[in-house]
Amino acid sequence: MNKKAAFDTTHELMIWIPRIIILVIVVGIVYSLITIPVQKNFEIDTLQEKILRQRFVYSENCLAYEDNNVYSGIIDKNKFTQTNLENCFQFNNNIGVNLNLMTNDVKTINLNERLSNKFDFCFDKDHFTCSNYTYYILTKDNNRFVPGLLNIAMIKLK
Repeated sequence: MNKKAAFDTTHELMIWIPRIIILVIVVGIVYSLITIPVQKNFEIDTLQEKILRQRFVYSENCLAYEDNNVYSGIIDKNKFTQTNLENCFQFNNNIGVNLNLMTNDVKTINLNERLSNKFDFCFDKDHFTCSNYTYYILTKDNNRFVPGLLNIAMIKLK
C-alpha cells in the first residue's frame, strides 16, 4: 500500500467516526422516545385504594358530617356503623377494609370479613396489595367536636 492509499483510508476513517457517533446518539434518542412512554407503569391498585379511602372520609353518604353543607375532615360518629359503611363500601369481593375510629374510645369495623382478617398476609406482594393510612379528624358526637384518628387499612387480592 502506498502513502496516498494510506492517507485516503485514514481520511475516510476520520470522516466516518463522527458520523458513527452521531448515528449512535440518534438511535439512542429514538429508542428512548419509544420505550419511555411504554415503560410508564400506572399503579391502578394504589389509585383505587386512595379513592375508596377518600370516599369514606369525604362523602356525605359515608362518614362526613353534614348539616346543609358537607364538612370534610369531620366525621359524624353516628354514621360509623356497620350498615352505613357497608352501603358506602359498595361490596367488592377483592377488597377487605378495616376501619378504626380512635377518640375517647376505639371502634373497629371490618368490611368484607373474607379478606379483612387476612392482614397477616400483606407480606405476600405477589398475591395481595395492602395499604394503611391514618387521618387526623374531628368527630361530631352529639353537640361536641372531639379530635381523633381514623385509621383505614385495606387489603386487595391481585
